[in-house]
Amino acid sequence: MSLPKSWLPAATMTRVILHWTGGAHVASILDRQHYHLIVEGDGNVVRGDLPISANRAPIRGNYAAHTLGCNSGSIGVSLASMAGAKESPWNPGSHPLTAEQWAAGAEIVAELCRRYAIPVTPETVLSHAEVQETLGIRQRGKWDIARLAFDPSVFGARVVGDRFRRDVQAALDGARELPAPTEPKGKTKAPDANAMELAAIVTAPVLNLRKTADGAIVGKLPRGTRLAVLDHDRGWSEVRTPAGVLGFVASKYLTLDA
Repeated sequence: MSLPKSWLPAATMTRVILHWTGGAHVASILDRQHYHLIVEGDGNVVRGDLPISANRAPIRGNYAAHTLGCNSGSIGVSLASMAGAKESPWNPGSHPLTAEQWAAGAEIVAELCRRYAIPVTPETVLSHAEVQETLGIRQRGKWDIARLAFDPSVFGARVVGDRFRRDVQAALDGARELPAPTEPKGKTKAPDANAMELAAIVTAPVLNLRKTADGAIVGKLPRGTRLAVLDHDRGWSEVRTPAGVLGFVASKYLTLDA
């Protein structure tokens, strides 16, 4: 079965950017806020909170903030994986990217390319790790996806990107169908709570840290502060500061640090 038509609203989109979430093999609430489509560890496809059309150019209002400076006209697809991963020395972490996710991701992107008439080129179908080099938009050292945990012989952003584009084109040529996607049911839980923590960067000049969601202000966080995100709901993220202080901040002033 193909992706539901309601997941593919009419819009002019120019590219698809592939990510990993930096979390567990299940889509978290924060993942659904930042990406249009998320592929879980078993290949199940989850829809993000915001429609693809929210990122059409020019962007107005809320949108899926998946790639720094490159969200306009860009569809964000992410593979739920790589919690605790390190680029050097190479360590795939507690939830490595799976071959099932990779294959499902290629078929999903093929479906998006058909729907939105996006050609499969390095400029229009690329990973987050390729954005800086290919499009010239600085990405603060992002390396998703520059390694394949299920095939260690493949590494390097462009090498991995070329393999993904070949797989997307193969899916287009073969017109293979996607497995039936399912909607998430409530808040997703991972077996390891620590693995579900995601990192985010403060984008506001100064961000209020609050005791509760929309509660009393207990601190100020300057732009660039890196926070551990413990949970997210209704526009608020529960975070832990570098000093270990717990509190809540407005999610719209955070960007994922994948």
